Amino acid sequence: MKYLKIICFLLISLNAKSQNVYKTPSGAKYHMATCRMVNNVSQEMTLTDAVAIGLAPCKICKPPIIESSYTTSPKKAKGESKTVQCMGTTKAGNRCKHMTNIANGYCFQHNPDKI
Repeated sequence: MKYLKIICFLLISLNAKSQNVYKTPSGAKYHMATCRMVNNVSQEMTLTDAVAIGLAPCKICKPPIIESSYTTSPKKAKGESKTVQCMGTTKAGNRCKHMTNIANGYCFQHNPDKI
């Protein structure tokens, strides 16, 4: 009985890896065939291929996930760092209270690059 459970589990996991998913032309996620994001120009591929090229699962249709290879990591834009208080000063002469993650340390209102 124990071996039967193991064999069933292996068959199910192999079936999930060979399942076909869809990638939209400009998307970074993979979708199930029933997802509203999939249209006629979507590319069909296997789940392992989708994960291999770095696609993430869709949050709408929730396709199967290969646990060992999909990890969420925050993506930062170029020029971003940790969040700090803005180094700019207000018209009253006080330090700005906005928090910013722009690498130069100024918020969107006091950014010297935009002035």
